[in-house]
Amino acid sequence: MFADPSNPQVYIGFDVEVAEAIARKLGMEAELVPTDWTSIVESLKRKEFRVIINGFEPTSDRARQIIFSKPYYIFQLQLTVRKDQKGIDSLSDCIAQRKVVGTLANCAASRLLESSGAVYIEYPDPVAAYVDLEYGRIDAVLMDVPMEMFYARKNPAFRNVGPLFQPGTYVAGLRTEDTELQHRINTAIDTLLADGTIERIMRKWELWDSAQSALLTGTGDFQITGRTFNWGEALIKLLKAALVTILIAFGSMIIAMVLGVPLAFGQTYGSAPLRWLCTVYIEFFRGTPVLVQLLFLYFGLPVVGIVLPGWLTALIGLGLNYAAYESQIYRTAFQAVPQRQWDVSYSLGMKPFLTFRRIIFPQAFRIALPPMTNDFVALFKDTSTAYVIAVWELATAYREMANATGQFLLLGIIVSAFYLMMSLPLAHYARKLEKKFNPSKGNGKEALRLD
Repeated sequence: MFADPSNPQVYIGFDVEVAEAIARKLGMEAELVPTDWTSIVESLKRKEFRVIINGFEPTSDRARQIIFSKPYYIFQLQLTVRKDQKGIDSLSDCIAQRKVVGTLANCAASRLLESSGAVYIEYPDPVAAYVDLEYGRIDAVLMDVPMEMFYARKNPAFRNVGPLFQPGTYVAGLRTEDTELQHRINTAIDTLLADGTIERIMRKWELWDSAQSALLTGTGDFQITGRTFNWGEALIKLLKAALVTILIAFGSMIIAMVLGVPLAFGQTYGSAPLRWLCTVYIEFFRGTPVLVQLLFLYFGLPVVGIVLPGWLTALIGLGLNYAAYESQIYRTAFQAVPQRQWDVSYSLGMKPFLTFRRIIFPQAFRIALPPMTNDFVALFKDTSTAYVIAVWELATAYREMANATGQFLLLGIIVSAFYLMMSLPLAHYARKLEKKFNPSKGNGKEALRLD
């Protein structure tokens, strides 16, 4: 299902019509609940809704957590590349050439890519995958035919390669205790298949083909292999994600510090136009959500020809955002240094820049260090926002691995330990720096300051 282009508040699609047809057979009314795809099973278990009907595939790992209805559609996978891309005629070519393939997170295609040893990226929604393909961030996209048809087929920049393959089924997902509802939905699906209702719906959306005959005869084995939980593989994946988190956090903080100082200086000591420009920058980045900023940089900049990989977008985006907050820390620290120190320096013949570098900045740095440390620790956690642009950092890894395996508790403990191992040494080192630059805090004696 997807939002109606003419009315984004209304959802349309073959899944919507199948759900409504099943509800009518049950004497109920279908109510659509928009839900994040990657956590849809957990949302069902938390009783946010009662049934999943949205291109939902029955896998062995999901079968350990919920139950399924009979299938109401048989899908196949389609590989899509850019129209001008040469040398890719099948998924095997992608695997052999180590091409990067995009797909939807936690689905049949992602399981196939994982088991085949392909280089792939999982996305929270199909649109992001096809946008990245168009901008050249990835080399191909593997999706179920319905998603390929709705999100990619009409785009002249794409072409489909190879035949359809790897058939599977769409089913309804239910909580394990809802066996009676499962039986009623199965009966409704049998009726809708027998009277041609589902065929009419699928033909309307150009999805009915010869493969659907197996729904009527009950033939064919379309079981999709689920992911098995392996602690060794899980720890390796989490370690790689933690390294990405560290890279983004340190890189972003360097940008924030480099930009924060001139922003603070300009807002405090600059001319009126410079103060105005600095204030506009600061209020913009503090007044808009960092998620929106990342989405703008990732999807908006390619419109003007600037295409950045996801990790670099996250690094720059968070750096620009935190520069606004750092500038206010530095500005407060600059203002805490008495004005007469500027005056005395000028009287001694020192130039403004030299005064700032030797007299003002060292004192301001001591004042700014504790809140800077707090911001750095917060930045480690804010790297989790990079999931919206498909960056495989620590929080994204936990989110996708836990949803695929159901190991929320154990993986959550491990991920929390990773964050603590990254942030606690940083906090300890910051306290040592604080004592080094502020000796009076370390020995309890009052320091003598000459103004």
